Amino acid sequence: MARAGKQHIASGASRLRPVIERTAAVGGNIAFTVRAKKTAFTMDAGDRRDSPGLRRNVVRRRDSTEERAYGKSLGAGQGPGGFDAREWKDRVDAADGDVAAAVRKWLVDTGRLRPDAALTHLEIRGWKVPEDPDPRRRHR
Repeated sequence: MARAGKQHIASGASRLRPVIERTAAVGGNIAFTVRAKKTAFTMDAGDRRDSPGLRRNVVRRRDSTEERAYGKSLGAGQGPGGFDAREWKDRVDAADGDVAAAVRKWLVDTGRLRPDAALTHLEIRGWKVPEDPDPRRRHR
């Protein structure tokens, strides 16, 4: 896991890149939490298109910002959740190594964030996806 604040985001959030690279190398998944002005988001908190209706993925701050989590675990027995870290490594590489720019682009491209919005904080979490112990389910 790694975090970046406003200054570090402005300079490319380089400390976040190794989390994605290491997770991609083991075939793992990532999740991230972003923070931006509430008005920067295009969907209401908890909107099913944004955060599957789970309001617990949103933290409202006194400074008019919100934290929103993407790619969180689906819960016990529902799979590991997260985004494929290899895909995100490719996204970061396409953004010249700028993790914040890759995340921001994804948020804008998926209609979650206004194009002129700035992120104030970013957190990346990575984990290895456990292999299914039942060999019958591996090849479905």
